[in-house]
Amino acid sequence: MTSFFLPFAPRVSAKRALLCQTALIGLMLTPPSAQAQDNQDVTELMPIIVQNKLQYSGEIEGYLAPATETGVKSGVALADVPQSITVVTSTELEDRAPRQIEDSIAYVAGVLPSPWGMDDRYDQFSIRGFDMGPYALYRDGLSQKALSFSAFTVDPYMIERIDVLRGPAGVLYGSNDAGGMVNLVTKRPVFEPLAETTLSYDSNGNASVGFDWSNTLNEEGTLAARITGKVRDGETEVEDSENDRSFLSAGITWAPSDDTSLTLLAHIQRDSLTPLIIVPINGEDIDDSWGSISDDFAYEQSAYNKFETEQQSIGWEFTHNFNADLVFNQRMRYAHQTTDYHSLDFYGATEDGLTYYAFIDEEEAETIGLDNNFEWTSPLGNALNTLTVGADYQHSHYNVTQYLDYTLYTVSYDDPSLDFAVTDPGLSSRTKTTYVEKGVYLQDHLDFGQGTKVTAGLRHSWFDTETEDLLNDTSDSQDNSATTGMIGLTHEFANGLTPYISYTEGFTQNVGTTIDGDVLDPSESTQWEVGLRYAPSADLMLSAALFDLRKTNVKEYDTTDTTWSSFKQSGEVKSQGIELEARGRLTDTLQGVFSYTYLETEVTKSTDSSLIGNENSFAPNHQASLWLDYDAAQFAPGLKIGGGLRYVSSYYATQSNARTTDGYTLADLTVSYEMSDYTVDLGVTNLFDKDYYSFCYDSYGCSKGEGRVISLELTREF
Repeated sequence: MTSFFLPFAPRVSAKRALLCQTALIGLMLTPPSAQAQDNQDVTELMPIIVQNKLQYSGEIEGYLAPATETGVKSGVALADVPQSITVVTSTELEDRAPRQIEDSIAYVAGVLPSPWGMDDRYDQFSIRGFDMGPYALYRDGLSQKALSFSAFTVDPYMIERIDVLRGPAGVLYGSNDAGGMVNLVTKRPVFEPLAETTLSYDSNGNASVGFDWSNTLNEEGTLAARITGKVRDGETEVEDSENDRSFLSAGITWAPSDDTSLTLLAHIQRDSLTPLIIVPINGEDIDDSWGSISDDFAYEQSAYNKFETEQQSIGWEFTHNFNADLVFNQRMRYAHQTTDYHSLDFYGATEDGLTYYAFIDEEEAETIGLDNNFEWTSPLGNALNTLTVGADYQHSHYNVTQYLDYTLYTVSYDDPSLDFAVTDPGLSSRTKTTYVEKGVYLQDHLDFGQGTKVTAGLRHSWFDTETEDLLNDTSDSQDNSATTGMIGLTHEFANGLTPYISYTEGFTQNVGTTIDGDVLDPSESTQWEVGLRYAPSADLMLSAALFDLRKTNVKEYDTTDTTWSSFKQSGEVKSQGIELEARGRLTDTLQGVFSYTYLETEVTKSTDSSLIGNENSFAPNHQASLWLDYDAAQFAPGLKIGGGLRYVSSYYATQSNARTTDGYTLADLTVSYEMSDYTVDLGVTNLFDKDYYSFCYDSYGCSKGEGRVISLELTREF
């Protein structure tokens, strides 16, 4: 993989330069007496291929990542990606200590985090006005999308960095929605001692203990391992809730030479969490003449509710340099999850009271992902060309047994309480769904020198879905294919300015048929984007992007079908906007992130004429955020103070635009004090305990956003 340190030099020269840098650092840190020994003690250096890989997966000091392989698979400097991309670094994750992945990306431009409120089942978010949540998640470059209620959720403590690529990404990642994708990078083994333990407690009663350990395992320095784990027991603001998690993540890297590296990654996890809670609002969903409920009712749930999952995953990453110009990369992961979901769900408000129904969802899901590619670097005239050619494969299946009969339970307005016995509903369905996607792709990154780079790509994908009704012994299947492309141009000027322009495409499968029995075509997404990046220093980057994003062939119900089992594809959604972002170090003592997003969305085509001209759901017109971390060592050695503000303007939860979810502003705070090998962290999210709703559905109800949480953590490094 071409090193980003020397982008214009031949690959072998970059390796030698890195080797010299490592040797020089080692020499400077070696006592003179040791240097004088007669080469009896030889220090083995980390293999170069591992060192290069850590630029895209390892720990990052500061708030600005130098490079990425999420937007260009061969790996390039961040400024060379011809599309909006943000990297949430390990430093930012450590400073803010997010509790969920959706919290980790809360300060990223174009991202609306937690639009579904206190919903711990998944990581929920929208990107550029498209509600994508768990269906846009990848881990280590392989799909980790939700399958029904199986979301394969991971803890931020096992993640080293998060890459957020905005806009269609069909060429590199196949089927994906219009807004973009989020790539989680798992912590990898490092070839140096690393050891810490953490203890924490928060105002919701969550107590946790975690550890992270890594080191070299042999004298030759070719084998390293890492183990990360956490156990958490507690609850959320909701009464009688659960917020329990235990996970163990392990990795081992074998790098016998500068040309070969194999990393094995495994993970087991068990969760017991709290489902989504929606309540009606007095005067809107509940007529004043019927009665009312207290504000506290939004934090009540039935003892019947539970959301319990168990998951396991195992996979590897393999890289081999055949020579200085040809590299083979392979990534593979197998994941398995079982889900036991019971819920007493809100049905609606009537004159007689609030009505609820029970359902049970029992699931088993498996997914396998495999990606192989070759990188070939060669001169092309006076330019340096890196061609990536690959093939990937994804196989997922999930069995769902559902119990649902819509037996209704009525809760009186006089004394609303969910403290009553609930009878398990009857069996309603048992299905097995299998999804297979195969794709071949190429991406070419052409460096003309003098700062000009062109990136272009093309993919063809085949994908099919089969759904089996195991109760009635019937099945339906659907085959589709799609071709997507992308092209982008960047030019870096000597003054640090890098303008770019790009065109990208994406697609998602639509399962179903028209009223005439024709299989639905995939939805397509296209985006034009122009942007400007400015790097006044190596530690700071300012960026601006202007985009026009369209999603077409949107699946909609055919209202002429009285059975509601047929669809049309006349829907189209447009998203246009401006994103501003700054990341990095401002002074020797101050670093942070800033973002602002202006977004205009519109339903431009629909079978329902009343929707045309409306805004898309979960698409606020304005968002702004600022997080700053201040090294206050001048006042007290080891003291750091961090704080942030996040503003979200009002938005709609549905395309009907019949009800507005009010905007809100939230504040976060952290105070950290390091002394010797110990660090004490005080964190407060929603500092002023802002009472707000994360979404409000038309004539139905709203879901509360998370209130103030105060946490205290003690970390010991060994």
